[in-house]
Amino acid sequence: MTAPDTALHVVATIPVRPDAVAEARPILEALETATRAEDGCLDYAAYTSSEDGVMVTVETWRAEADLDAHMATPHIATAIGAVTPLLAGEIVIHRLAPL
Repeated sequence: MTAPDTALHVVATIPVRPDAVAEARPILEALETATRAEDGCLDYAAYTSSEDGVMVTVETWRAEADLDAHMATPHIATAIGAVTPLLAGEIVIHRLAPL
C-alpha cells in the first residue's frame, strides 16, 4: 500500500536478549496481527535483526492521533508487559521525518 504524503512513519527498536528471541517472536507476531487491524494503521511489520537479535517494527500511520490510539490499546499493553522481562535494553520509538 502506498502511504499518503501526510502519513506518519515510525520505527521501533526492541532489544531482546539473545537467549529470549524465540520467546519474544510470538509476542511480536501477535502484536503485528492485532495492530494491522487497527483503524489508521496503513502498514505494520515486525522484523528480527539477523546480526544482534534486536526486534524492529516498521510502521506507517495515517496520523499522529492513530499512533497515540495504538499506544493506548490493550494489545500494546499486553505485548509490552510480556516482552519487558525479555529485554536487554530500552524500547525506542523513532518518529521519522523526510529529509
